[in-house]
Formats: sequence, C-alpha cells, structure tokens
Amino acid sequence: MFFGFSTFTISSFGGTVALGALVSATLLFAMLSNLLLLPSMLLSLERSIANERTFKKLPIPIIHKDGDDEQE
Repeated sequence: MFFGFSTFTISSFGGTVALGALVSATLLFAMLSNLLLLPSMLLSLERSIANERTFKKLPIPIIHKDGDDEQE
C-alpha cells in the first residue's frame, strides 16, 4: 500500500501529491512501528501483566448445569 500511494506523488495536481506524500508517510511509520515497537511492547506487558497469578483464579465463578460451582 505504501508504494501504491507513493505513486500519487508523481501527479501534476498538488492535492494528489500532498495526499500521496501524507498517506505514504503515515503507512510507512505505521508499518515500522508495528514491526519494531509492537513485539517489544508485548513482551514487556507479558512479564508485568499476564503472569500465572493473573489466570489462576477466575473473577466470576462458573456454574454448571447441575448447579455445582467450579472452585479451584
């Protein structure tokens, strides 16, 4: 998509050139941030938020059809 919108920059109409440059720069920045920042952010959140204690006890008790609560 980046290369598709960057072809608008060779247009003779100024609005199309500006649109192509702006959208191309936005898409390039979004792609690079997804490839570089997102994995490191997910790894840091994994250590601090999603640990084993978080999922050990359910916040809401599960009641089965026979009426027994699931207690762990």
